[in-house]
Amino acid sequence: MTTRNDARRRLLTAATISALALGLAACGEDPEPSPGGTTTAPPATEPATEPGSATPTEDATTAAPTGEPSGEETDPAELPAFGPAGTPQTSEPSGDLLLPVDLRVGDHEGYERVVIDLAGDGVPGWQTEYVTEAIEDGRGERVDVAGDAILSVYVSGTRYPEEGEAHYVPQGPVDGSGVIEEVHYLGTFEGLTQLFVGVDGGPADYRVFTLSNPARLVIDIADTE
Repeated sequence: MTTRNDARRRLLTAATISALALGLAACGEDPEPSPGGTTTAPPATEPATEPGSATPTEDATTAAPTGEPSGEETDPAELPAFGPAGTPQTSEPSGDLLLPVDLRVGDHEGYERVVIDLAGDGVPGWQTEYVTEAIEDGRGERVDVAGDAILSVYVSGTRYPEEGEAHYVPQGPVDGSGVIEEVHYLGTFEGLTQLFVGVDGGPADYRVFTLSNPARLVIDIADTE
């Protein structure tokens, strides 16, 4: 299992490379922006599994940034498969820095879903893996997370709010209703937004992908019961 510092270094390096690539692309011969539509995240990078590399998108007219996450937001046939519990998953951000504005948990047949809503253009990146204990970045304090296993989630390509901007401020853990016991949202530190997901019954298979227009990061935890 990778250490938290290794994970942070990989994500910060990936975000820097992505920003440089966007700057070079802006200087090319074709300055015209692409037509409207959804924005798709770049392929996942090592040590991503196949599920972590998939990025379903949807039309803006069907997107719902608030309310309970819906199983109908994407075609089930387009969703990635669940990856093994013991395999970390990663992907790079694409587009501008994004501002977290909401967090939701919804129960679905066969899985429970966490959705992080973000404001801005593009999609976020991520680093996810099961850890033995939850440690808050910055302060280094242990977080008590209910559940038999803890899934660590870093959302990359995120930023602090500017003056007057609405953003998500946690008022304590968000309760789950199935395989997810609770979700702890710890905020953004040095360009990474940190969460911990408490999972009932031990490490479970999971998948991570993004949706666009508006930008969302989706984490599905498989429920085998």
